[in-house]
Amino acid sequence: MRVLRLQFVNTVNYLRIAAEAAFENVFFSANAAALKPYQRGRRRIRKRFRNVGPTRDLWSRQMSVETSCRSSVGTQIPRVTTASFDVTMVGKAPLTALHHSLLCLMQSPICGASRPSASAWVPPPRRVTRVGLGLLVALFIWFAAPAAQVQAQGFGVYEQGACAMARAGATVAQGCGDGSSLYFNPANIVDNEGLVISAGATMVAAGGDYTSGLTGNVSELQNDPIYVPHAFATYEINESTAAGLGVYVPYGLATEWRPTFEGAFEGYDSGVQSIYVQPTIAMSDGRLSIGGGPIVAISSVELNQRQDLSQQEASPGTYFSQLGVPHHTAFVDVKLEGHNAIGFGANIGATFDVNDQLSIATRFTTPVRVTFDGDATFTQIETGIVLPDGTGIDGILAQTQFAEGSGTLIDQSIETEITFPSQLIFGVSYDATADLTVLADYQWTRWSSLGAIPLDFEKDALDTTRELNYEDTHGVRLGAQYDVADNVEARAGFIYNTAAAPAATVTPLLPENDRTHYTVGLGYRPADSFEINAAYQYLGQADRAGRVRDVRPGENVDSLADLNEGLYSFDAHLVGLTLTVHL
Repeated sequence: MRVLRLQFVNTVNYLRIAAEAAFENVFFSANAAALKPYQRGRRRIRKRFRNVGPTRDLWSRQMSVETSCRSSVGTQIPRVTTASFDVTMVGKAPLTALHHSLLCLMQSPICGASRPSASAWVPPPRRVTRVGLGLLVALFIWFAAPAAQVQAQGFGVYEQGACAMARAGATVAQGCGDGSSLYFNPANIVDNEGLVISAGATMVAAGGDYTSGLTGNVSELQNDPIYVPHAFATYEINESTAAGLGVYVPYGLATEWRPTFEGAFEGYDSGVQSIYVQPTIAMSDGRLSIGGGPIVAISSVELNQRQDLSQQEASPGTYFSQLGVPHHTAFVDVKLEGHNAIGFGANIGATFDVNDQLSIATRFTTPVRVTFDGDATFTQIETGIVLPDGTGIDGILAQTQFAEGSGTLIDQSIETEITFPSQLIFGVSYDATADLTVLADYQWTRWSSLGAIPLDFEKDALDTTRELNYEDTHGVRLGAQYDVADNVEARAGFIYNTAAAPAATVTPLLPENDRTHYTVGLGYRPADSFEINAAYQYLGQADRAGRVRDVRPGENVDSLADLNEGLYSFDAHLVGLTLTVHL
């Protein structure tokens, strides 16, 4: 039987317990119920005890005592006359070297304490090893590779980590300990210990279709599965200060239809993506934590669409449709793209521990405005149409509109601007029992900042503005986490959010409606320094009426919503995986 020596020190009315050796299983019993851990300290205790074995019994107090040693602390804490603690060691082999120490800061009601002091406990100094630095460098190299592959195919995801994803993203008031708090609430990175490095990806498999109300034809969405990576690293500078760096994709949109789709004149292969790089600092006084950092956004945008010859002027005041050219006659394929544009913003958050079980928090992400200097490429499509006098339209267009130098529809530069919206989230977490935590977040996203996209071509005659008129969205996120076993956590959640697109702009670009999501997931920690989290999410959306065209020349409508002649269907399956290393 190995002997575990405990030291009890009264420091600012808080009990500091230092276990000077780490064993396979360590349980606290007897008067452990008299020590009601402070919320933030509790999470630290659970993480630290996980390094030496099961921790669940520390809170459930379902003991399996074989041998114990008793130590009185009455003489060391004058305000306490009797207090005792039983410690049971099961097994002989330590998980880590004997010099590994376990330090826990606990609130002690028996000492009359009210809240911890930021200076009450100072962790042992840590060194960032060469292995840790190597992992950090490899992680961000790994991130950069897939990020380049999903240019113009980014899908706007809130799922920046499998743990948070499994909890329906309800993570603002209590982080997952994997570094994802850099995004969800930078204040919570002070809960992470030492150097924490995590990397993962979310696979988004979207499906949907458009059913024409005129012909009954069904067109399928052609989106391939998209893999959106995330990477985070945090470092505990001292007990009250932490720093970190995150790389993630919070906003994006991708929709792909066949070029022959009747809605291709509104857009058939479109995408926008913004990769955020965010250095962060966070501080805590024990109950209140604040954190934040600047954002450097690296953004890309692409729009592919076809132009309808029937809506073009053959001569001033005369349109090709008046010459017998059918509607939806494609005569040019247009590709607009801009890459690696830079924008700036910030992400800030705060968490307040109301008591040992309840925490409230908020997070605000500023809007990020990005200006793109891109390229417009025009490719002529043969129509095969011949006028009554025997003249081929394609030849005329080639000599006029597509003529190098004098034509309008030639490859040229283009400038546009997109504002990625701000977010404001309020969250609450509550430790309902020793093993169960429930969480809830409210999310507001200012999509109205993306009211229109101006398109400024090198040829001024092509200048236009794509009206979106998106509306602000509101979402509710409910999540729960349960400790199934010593190193296994089960999670589940539910999300409801409103749609950004109003009835007038439900097009192939964003055929959305109000959405509901259901999430599940597991976390598994097979070793002290390694953790794996996995999650699944189903996104469901009610069918919504939408359009596939704009107003035709000479056509009068009260609203573009009057053109909603078909029905869009959409859903998605998401799978997330995150690997975390604790050093």
